[in-house]
Amino acid sequence: MIIDYKCHNGKLELKFTPEKDDPATQHILNSVFKTTIKVEMGSNQCEIHLPNEWTIDSVHPDAFALAMLAIIHPFCGSHIRLPKGVSKSFHNQVKRVTNIKVLPINEEISPRKAPSDAVPALSYSGGIDSNVAALLLPEDTHLFYIDRMPPKGHKLKLLNQEAAYYACDSMAKLGRNVHKIKTDMQYIRKPVGFGTFLTDAVPALLLADYYGFDTTGHGQTLEMAYQVGHLGFKDCKQNRAGYPWHKLLKSIDMPFTLPTIGLSEVSTTRIINKSPFREFAQPCARGKIKKPCMNCYQCFRKTLLERVMMNRPLDDKFLDELFNIKEVKKIINTSPIYFENILAYVTAHYNGEHKEMLSLKKKTRGDTLPVDWMNKYYYKSQEFLATKYRNHVKKEIYKYVKPMNAYDIKTMKNSFSEAYFKKVSF
Repeated sequence: MIIDYKCHNGKLELKFTPEKDDPATQHILNSVFKTTIKVEMGSNQCEIHLPNEWTIDSVHPDAFALAMLAIIHPFCGSHIRLPKGVSKSFHNQVKRVTNIKVLPINEEISPRKAPSDAVPALSYSGGIDSNVAALLLPEDTHLFYIDRMPPKGHKLKLLNQEAAYYACDSMAKLGRNVHKIKTDMQYIRKPVGFGTFLTDAVPALLLADYYGFDTTGHGQTLEMAYQVGHLGFKDCKQNRAGYPWHKLLKSIDMPFTLPTIGLSEVSTTRIINKSPFREFAQPCARGKIKKPCMNCYQCFRKTLLERVMMNRPLDDKFLDELFNIKEVKKIINTSPIYFENILAYVTAHYNGEHKEMLSLKKKTRGDTLPVDWMNKYYYKSQEFLATKYRNHVKKEIYKYVKPMNAYDIKTMKNSFSEAYFKKVSF
């Protein structure tokens, strides 16, 4: 893959030219609908709007290279060719963990070293989980919102960014460092979306030396980071959420700090309800400010969980409306259900007679599984907290939840194991 760029007044324009051995397509599992989908390169160019004073010289070449890799990785063959060379140590590490050669090598470049007064960066969505991540990190953390900008000829379909903008503005009023970065890089992939678990950190990587960052993170929870909610428990260091990114980030002195990956959505919901951020944290990306769409699976799952956590009634009329959502019908008819552990928690706390709710309870094993572990912190995830911030984040977490014990961990791993997901998949 050959990468070229132009930059003017902070507007970074990128062009990706495939070479012969670059894969044009991939077939990946859609774990929501349990189907295999074709993913291809939808565009060979994108733009990212950074501060006006930013230039290509504002970022260490290794951090720039990692940002490019985060955008284009699924479509890379054996080489990435950049306009500027990278350090030999970065080249060697990328080759070691991905078998990709990042070229050219500049022998005169030293590996990136974060400044002594560096601060954290966080990929921020405005939703519940990323607001909890912001709450758990130091207040000087910089929050980066990806402001989706469709290229010419395209329109944002289901996405409504009003609530996210409101959350960003609310955070800024509280004195937090918030950056809304306009970009269309999600259109590199077709269907539209981020190609890797590091794509949403691209603005932070490009601005790592402009602002001075020594760690980056996001608000993914236990369900995604350890695959408990969709593929079965797997160590984050070995799945797509962590690998190869945790190793490559260390090579630019900007390791992951992932405050919420040891927390289930149950725990992040508990924490946000006790937080001042509750007023503007909204999980739905389709609705308006304080008005979720109530027509998607996210609203179905999060609304049920919210009511259970707040001890609010689940009356039959309300449940009829939720189960009548077209997307919900499709997803809960798959097996295992996406984020099935959350539905097991919800139904375990349901004592009514609603027919579909009782059917969901049986299917998700809400009538038999122990679910209290979801109220606790998977403390082994602390290896994904940068050393400098580990004690701070853990102290904040333990204000709200207790750590899992050995029984909790065993229950989590056994109840939602890869073997279970394979057994019940259809």
